[in-house]
Amino acid sequence: MLKIGLTGGIGSGKSTIARVIKTLGYPVYTSDRRAAELTNNHVAIREGLIRLFGEHIYQADGKLNKQALASIIFQNKQALQQVNSIVHPIVSADFDSWCRQQTSALVFFESAILFESNLSHRFDHIITVSAPEETRLERVIRRDHTSKEKVIERMHNQLSDTERERMADYVIHNDDRQQVLTQILQTINHLKQQL
Repeated sequence: MLKIGLTGGIGSGKSTIARVIKTLGYPVYTSDRRAAELTNNHVAIREGLIRLFGEHIYQADGKLNKQALASIIFQNKQALQQVNSIVHPIVSADFDSWCRQQTSALVFFESAILFESNLSHRFDHIITVSAPEETRLERVIRRDHTSKEKVIERMHNQLSDTERERMADYVIHNDDRQQVLTQILQTINHLKQQL
């Protein structure tokens, strides 16, 4: 089994590529969604975050107060590192458990912050999804109904496409000019040859 990391900056279309890969019959572990589920339900994460930030970090319904956490970690890199040190090991263990249940020769781990979280060593190969900054801006503004300034701020908290491309084994250009499906199929065929 080859474990493939799939990453890309905000608005790159990484989640769309992940859905196509899943449609092609390959299992995809969506780490952002799974991390959110674990953050709401895993006792060790809950206790760790409450110990760091207090009871108010969870709402009355038991779910994480995302806005409160975001306002803390966007302004405090040390707090972000502390949160990551609580959440990432549990997500990694969850991914390992998920992998043991898969029968496919290729499994994919989708994460926006794969490189930023120092997870690249866990994968046999890494694919990054790349798109022009203007395209990414338009996509996120439309999707999240937010301002250009807020999107740019979020982009600056992530690696640039150039940095990602330098670290990745494969690049899928999701720029509305090149056929994405052709690139995905070529990449998967190349990966299958590595088995």
